[in-house]
Amino acid sequence: MPISCQLRVLLARLNVERAMQNASPISLRRMAEESGVSLSVLVALHTGRSQRVDYATLDRLLTYFNRFFPVTINDLLAWENASEEETHIAVG
Repeated sequence: MPISCQLRVLLARLNVERAMQNASPISLRRMAEESGVSLSVLVALHTGRSQRVDYATLDRLLTYFNRFFPVTINDLLAWENASEEETHIAVG
């Protein structure tokens, strides 16, 4: 899939920063409680199994991570342009 969620990367970055401050790591369960995003949605995004995400979820995740460090939609979602060969195969 050409679009992927970078939740795993952002959570790792957050937990590295927390470790440097001798703070306990943030689990997906805790993030669900604090962000208002359901645990099942976070697990699907974290493991790359989500097929879609709504604007409210994106807003909650961006708001949550911005409590700790500046984050934009470009940090949360990554787009990889499909090669011409892959595009041609999908179309033809």
